[in-house]
Amino acid sequence: MSPASTRPRRGRYDATRVELPNNLNAIFPYLMKGRNESIAYFPLTIDAENMMEYIERHKGTDNAVTIFQVLMLALTRVLRERPALNRYIIGRRLYQRHDVVFSFIARKKYADDGEETNVLVNIKPQDDRATIIAKLNGEIRAAKTSGTNDRDDDKLMALFLRLPRGLLQAAVKALEVYDFYADTPKFLRGLDPLRCSAYVANLGSVGMEAPFHHLFEWGTCSLFFAIGKVAPQVTVGEDGAPAVRRMITLRIALDERIADGYYDARSLDLLTHYLGHPELLEDM
Repeated sequence: MSPASTRPRRGRYDATRVELPNNLNAIFPYLMKGRNESIAYFPLTIDAENMMEYIERHKGTDNAVTIFQVLMLALTRVLRERPALNRYIIGRRLYQRHDVVFSFIARKKYADDGEETNVLVNIKPQDDRATIIAKLNGEIRAAKTSGTNDRDDDKLMALFLRLPRGLLQAAVKALEVYDFYADTPKFLRGLDPLRCSAYVANLGSVGMEAPFHHLFEWGTCSLFFAIGKVAPQVTVGEDGAPAVRRMITLRIALDERIADGYYDARSLDLLTHYLGHPELLEDM
């Protein structure tokens, strides 16, 4: 069944409604109305030795991957296997996404005046590892090679920004009301980067550590993943002695209304496991 063509009863274009249990969780969307009122932060420091060795070992082969691709593959697998993390609250209701959708920024050049553009990647349940990597590479390539205002999302943004401030404010409010009571307006579908499973910021690509980041009230994004740089750290080895190993820090913000803390913690344990054993991501 195509989510775009056949909308489930009481669902939205990209998701099916989930009935909340008849307990405190059902009233959370009324008590905690916004995502930043419901935010929970999870810092993860992950041993990256196996991942880096895997990447180095497969350079130049059909299984060649980057750090970013390994992270996106692992996150895709976790969202498939732990589907409650792939949910969102809107209109005080809980919805389960049909697909895994990622948003992130692509820079056309690494300079202070380098132009940025948003990338939106939609991963279907049937997409395998090769398809996922091809989609990531294709969308990044398209974003980096497009001219100013060549992309549909950039054109839409430019159109809105031509409006006077008062009219723009009224238009945004009208869209929020429609989104709350009905569905995402059709002209925003597939274009709005804040309607995603997770927004990913790869700060490690510019040599930075991962920051804690807020969630966005606009849209439907319940997860924000900030990726830091891979760097050597002193840690405790398997024999209990100090050891220097390459580590990577992730800082994750999530809407705690979509799942309970135990579910979140077990899901992040699974993410850590996949990043420590990237060979498990070959079978997707």
